[in-house]
Amino acid sequence: MGGTLTSRLALPTALVLGATLALSGCGAQQSGAAAIVNDTVISDQEIQTVSEQVNQIDPAGQKLSSSDALLSLILAPYVLAEAKRAGKTISTSEASQVIAKITNPSPSTIEFVQMQLAVQQLDDASKSSIVGQLGKAKITVNPRYGTFDPQRIVITATAPNWIKTSAPSPTK
Repeated sequence: MGGTLTSRLALPTALVLGATLALSGCGAQQSGAAAIVNDTVISDQEIQTVSEQVNQIDPAGQKLSSSDALLSLILAPYVLAEAKRAGKTISTSEASQVIAKITNPSPSTIEFVQMQLAVQQLDDASKSSIVGQLGKAKITVNPRYGTFDPQRIVITATAPNWIKTSAPSPTK
């Protein structure tokens, strides 16, 4: 039996401590949060529900990814506020008609559809206003989904910082 009890526990304790510190460095997140937008939490459950419900509409069609659902829910408050300001509000009943195939759509799914319909009606000035607002917003995305880029209005996938990429080995 090599070493004392203290030395045998030192390595596992260091690994747990290191993992805890690495995970806590992922940014200010709440458990179950896909994103936090100006102190408003968008939950993983909301993202999953929106994706599942929207994908029910056309099972053979292109699937809505969880990252795209998250991006839409991040944008929704800004797009819907701008649509209201511009007199182009989309009502809950209008959104519900578009997704009539979905039984009991969640509030987040209704908001997703309202945002999708509203953004199509906005002019370039309104869209520029939204981009400006997003640049000033405090948006934290769970690293599992990627990183939010407010200038390009995308969520880009990122490799976790604990995974090291290596250059391909030279062939002989």
